[in-house]
Amino acid sequence: MTPAMKHEPTAGALRAARAIQRDALLLKSLPELIDRETGIREVLEILENIIAEAGDLIEARSPELAAQARAALRHYADEAPRQAE
Repeated sequence: MTPAMKHEPTAGALRAARAIQRDALLLKSLPELIDRETGIREVLEILENIIAEAGDLIEARSPELAAQARAALRHYADEAPRQAE
């Protein structure tokens, strides 16, 4: 098993953290701020479109990659159970 790589925070995550530090009133809109600054919403939509358009090709060449992509979509997509607001 390979050791887990330590990733630095993304630029979007750092922007979101700075915005939160500047204005505590942003806590009400924190989820939207994080989505916007990290670009996660767009990345999920792109990944979903790639799977929809080329899922069979990806599955044929790398079933593990296709399974990981589908698992990520299930985990992070809007259909996932939301925590109490």
